[in-house]
Amino acid sequence: MLQQTIEEQERYERWHRRTTRAMTPRRLLQESDELLFWVEECLVQKIRIVPGWLIPRLMTVLRHAHPQLPSRLGRERRPEHVMEIIYDAQAALMEQACISRGPAQVIPLFARSRERMLKEAATQ
Repeated sequence: MLQQTIEEQERYERWHRRTTRAMTPRRLLQESDELLFWVEECLVQKIRIVPGWLIPRLMTVLRHAHPQLPSRLGRERRPEHVMEIIYDAQAALMEQACISRGPAQVIPLFARSRERMLKEAATQ
């Protein structure tokens, strides 16, 4: 019994890790918001180039948003230019997020009473 509980917990942890690491458009939008915060902070602090530790995170978001965005960034690291590209990436990610969601599944209310009414109607 204890072994079964341990296996269930490990299975849940594996599933949870996989879902938190998945690169969904919504998660990429959250990442782009955070990147935008750091780039704006560069402007406030009057830093002329975006720090190197932001570039790998930025490239990940840009690659997932649109294949041409990383090439548009190129070697340019001025905060104003990087912000424009992040805005373009957010626009592309918003479209992807809307498309990926799709329509919601309809859950019928009072399903048992409806089934009962259908059976009664069929028997009459």
